[in-house]
Amino acid sequence: TLATAALTGTLLMGCTNGGKITSVDTSYIQFSAESTPVDDPVMAALIEPYKSKLDKDMNAVLGQCELDMFKSTPEGVLGNFIADLALVKTNQYCKEMGLPAADVCLLNNGGLRTTLPKGPIYKKRIFELMPFENELVVLTISGEKMQGLFDFLARINGMPISGMTLVIENSKPKEMTIGGETFDKSREYRVATSDYLAEGGDKMRFFLDPVKRDNLTHKLRDAIIEFIAEEGDKGKAVTARIDGRTTVIE
Repeated sequence: TLATAALTGTLLMGCTNGGKITSVDTSYIQFSAESTPVDDPVMAALIEPYKSKLDKDMNAVLGQCELDMFKSTPEGVLGNFIADLALVKTNQYCKEMGLPAADVCLLNNGGLRTTLPKGPIYKKRIFELMPFENELVVLTISGEKMQGLFDFLARINGMPISGMTLVIENSKPKEMTIGGETFDKSREYRVATSDYLAEGGDKMRFFLDPVKRDNLTHKLRDAIIEFIAEEGDKGKAVTARIDGRTTVIE
C-alpha cells in the first residue's frame, strides 16, 4: 500500500511584518494501486514521475542467466549460486573495511522466494527473489559452535552453503571440510550470513553469542544485484551447478 500525506496550513498573519504561524492542520490521504491512482487523476499525475522512474529502474537488465536456477535440498543450484556470490561479495566488503575474510557462508532456503530463470535477469526479479531487507554480517564463532552448525545442517538435510563441504549420514555430519581442509574443532571460523540468521532466525541458535560480529552495512539483495551486474559488464552470463558440497548417504 502506498501512502502520501497532504499538509494544509492555516496562517493567521498580523497586519505588521511580524506575522507568525499560529496553527497547522494536517490530514492524511491513503491510497493504493487498486484505488486512487486510477480513480483520482490529480493523485495519478502526482505519482506518475516517480512510478515511471521506478519502472525503468526495475526493468533494467542486470545480466544473463545461463540456466534455470531452483532451490532444493540437500543442495540446489540457486542456493549454491547465491551462497557463492554472497561469500565473494562479503570478502570484497571485508577487504574494503580492513576486516579478515570470511571462511564460509551459510544462508537459508526460506529467504529465497522465487527462481532465477534462464535468460535476461531483470532487477525486479532480484527484488522478488530476495524481498527482505537483510544485511550481510560476518560472525567469528568457536569450533564448538561450528560443530553445532554442521549438526544443524545434518538434521535438516542441508541449506545453501559456500566454502565448506558436508557429508551427512543418518542425519549426522560424517565428513566436514572448510576451505578444502578438514574441519578443526579447536579453532575459530568466520561465517558470512544474514543479520536475520545471525540473530538466531530459522532456529540457528549456534550463531548466538559469537566471539565477534562484524556488520558490513550491505544488504544481501544489493550484493546479488552488484554481482550479476558486474558479471554482465564483463559480458559473462551467471551460472552455477550441483558440485557435491552437501552429500547425503542413504
